[in-house]
Amino acid sequence: MKKILAMLVLLSITSNATEVFSEYYVMEKVIPLLTNAESYTLNGEEVKAVKVDRKVLKALGITDDPFYYTNSNQEKKMVRVGDYMVTPITFSSIDSASSKEFNSDFIKK
Repeated sequence: MKKILAMLVLLSITSNATEVFSEYYVMEKVIPLLTNAESYTLNGEEVKAVKVDRKVLKALGITDDPFYYTNSNQEKKMVRVGDYMVTPITFSSIDSASSKEFNSDFIKK
């Protein structure tokens, strides 16, 4: 009985473990898609943005929706299909925006 309980505990721990990608990993994998992406403005700053879809998930080597990463402010961010990955035109960092936030705050150039 103890062995079965131990196996169930181990299974629940491993099934709840979610990989959190680093900002650098996400940048490395998504930058090729952002290079050809459309430009937008946010608070007067020009940015590039790409909508998260199967191409983005494939570039990251995952199928998980949502996925998680840590941004440059060391915040754990959750990204869902339909959200946006955003970078300044200098490609110095990467962040995400929910589709609601993106549609209300970003202006297409």
